[in-house]
Amino acid sequence: MSTALDKLDSQSRDALHDGTDPGSAAFLNTSASSLYYPVAYEVAMAKMDRCPICNVAVKPENLIRHLNDIHPRHPDKPGLLEELKEEPGRIPQKRAGRPIRIRRWQIAVVAVIVLGGLGAVYLPPLLSGTPAFPCIGQEGVGLVYHWHTDLTISSGAASVSIPAGIGISTFCLEPLHTHEANGRIHIETQTARLYSIGDFFRVWGKSFGNPTAMHVNGTAVTPNPSLTLYDLETIHLQYDSFS
Repeated sequence: MSTALDKLDSQSRDALHDGTDPGSAAFLNTSASSLYYPVAYEVAMAKMDRCPICNVAVKPENLIRHLNDIHPRHPDKPGLLEELKEEPGRIPQKRAGRPIRIRRWQIAVVAVIVLGGLGAVYLPPLLSGTPAFPCIGQEGVGLVYHWHTDLTISSGAASVSIPAGIGISTFCLEPLHTHEANGRIHIETQTARLYSIGDFFRVWGKSFGNPTAMHVNGTAVTPNPSLTLYDLETIHLQYDSFS
């Protein structure tokens, strides 16, 4: 089987051996396929550009990248890049992205999430009812005063437990509330006003009813739901039956 060099005419072979042909170096770099298919090779090379620095054949749209990658520090590179960027077709155009398609089920999922979040915030207060008094913004902040009154209740001969958490919910802290099940009423207000024992029963959701006796700091007084709550006082209520 004859080689590519065997197919060369004598003139090209002589030029190759003696080096007198100016294109002999480029000729040595050609592949065998270019020798077998000279027309196709010439057509392909006609579509290529030559790097102005190293004379390597490069596709026109890749010449700028070639200069940046192969000759990053060459002094002529900045000027060449400016000239090439002004030529049409040098910078490949970006393919337009596919348009975003929003489907109905996706809209439905987002709507469910949004409505669920709003329901979690606004529905519990509606279900729990309107608080007896406006909620205070934050415990211990911006208060006019913070008092404590200790309350005990007897139903017949038995003591009544006053639970913790009266006036406290996830979304509201009322001015009258309890933190522990020891009967201590916390009075925290951001408005300049006083509260009564009847106000506490209202927050508790209980009826003041008709106690048979009432003592304030050990002194008997007439049972009255309008009795004002003050700091460091003790109040005892006696009922025949309390529920």
